[in-house]
Amino acid sequence: MKNTHHTLDVELFERWGSTYERSWMQQRLFDPVHLAVLHQAASRFKPARVLDIGCGSGRLLRKVHEYWPEAHLSGVDPAHKMLEVARRLTPEARFFMGSGEALPLENASVDLALSTISFHHWRDQAAGMREGARVLRPGGFFLLADFTLPTWFVWQFPRVHSAAQMRVRFEQAGLNVQAQPGPVARFVRITIGMKRADD
Repeated sequence: MKNTHHTLDVELFERWGSTYERSWMQQRLFDPVHLAVLHQAASRFKPARVLDIGCGSGRLLRKVHEYWPEAHLSGVDPAHKMLEVARRLTPEARFFMGSGEALPLENASVDLALSTISFHHWRDQAAGMREGARVLRPGGFFLLADFTLPTWFVWQFPRVHSAAQMRVRFEQAGLNVQAQPGPVARFVRITIGMKRADD
């Protein structure tokens, strides 16, 4: 069932690729979340290598480039059509087809990993968290923004978590949670984790 859900998600984004940038959700949801994530990252350090997991059309990476023009930018997404748009609109980044659960990057190869409004689409969220931690250098940051619900309500949405559940997932992946600011755009919370130096 999980594989079917994941396949349907990818098929949806394949169909959505050509019109995604024009969606009403860009200004109402994604842009405010992107700006909040970048504000949180910029208040902590200046990254040299940035990865966007579930990068879609590259919109967040274009904003990252404005913040840190010298940074090396990478994006990973499972939808071919999204990557076509991303490569066309974001020439300053390199893009890879892949999933959060199997990132096509080397160990400790980035110092800032980002994921915005894609975590609830991941087939194996625990594996994806471990992958995010794997590609981070010790002391690097993982900022994940996704829909968050109260603990008493999450049982109805098994792919959406409470803030406490997200904290546990980060810790299990070897990431020390620094903060969980939000909500942003009403239902989104950012979880900020730092990779432990001993992992």
